[in-house]
Amino acid sequence: MEPKKSTTSFLYISILLILLVVGCSFFLQSSFFTIEKVSIEGLEMIPPQEVELLTADVAGQNLILLDQRKLKAKLLLHPLVEDVKFQRGYPDTLTIKVIERTPVALVNMERGVIEVDGKGIYLRRHEGWPKKSLPVINGVSIPDTAGPGQELELSNLQAALLLLGQAPEELKNIMGEIHINSVQQITLYLIDGIEVRLGQSQQWTEKLEALVALLNDEGYNAIKSGVKYIDYTAAKPVIGR
Repeated sequence: MEPKKSTTSFLYISILLILLVVGCSFFLQSSFFTIEKVSIEGLEMIPPQEVELLTADVAGQNLILLDQRKLKAKLLLHPLVEDVKFQRGYPDTLTIKVIERTPVALVNMERGVIEVDGKGIYLRRHEGWPKKSLPVINGVSIPDTAGPGQELELSNLQAALLLLGQAPEELKNIMGEIHINSVQQITLYLIDGIEVRLGQSQQWTEKLEALVALLNDEGYNAIKSGVKYIDYTAAKPVIGR
């Protein structure tokens, strides 16, 4: 008789487990987890209404069953969005944390300027001058077909961004213009008007750190008012007055 009792107990437990799973499934899909509030964080450059438009269909969906991958793919279509993270606030709140792309330079165009990030992605076009001051890159030809969100695979632009990425923060703050010619020789123009001839390179760190040291040198600052250019194309800098 013992085997029959064990079989009956197993049957009861199986039925209870099935009922529990079905009950949980119905509960998870119930209106208890309907999204009522969508909170968007991390916006500085992007107008909130642009993200709200992309997430307009989120409210009313199930918080647990929401397809986050699909929603993220939609948000990444915005040219200023670099990444997106989600946080569930049970039972009815979804927080969307937007990580924006960071503009590092402006590229001169025939009409206006465009912002680019460190990867060369076209962020925004401005017909006038933007409020935020950034180094201006000259000597890059932007195709008419280029638009926001596109990575600009232009050798001169990438060469200028390489220099910018290796520059000390102190130097970035005083860069006015980065000019690059057809053979990728680079000349900096500092905001005080000093021209710095740098030449060509793939590794700028050492040269740019030496430039910062020179600009902070007491001897240089004593003659700074008469300096027209600094030539760093050779091993040692040449100061032109």
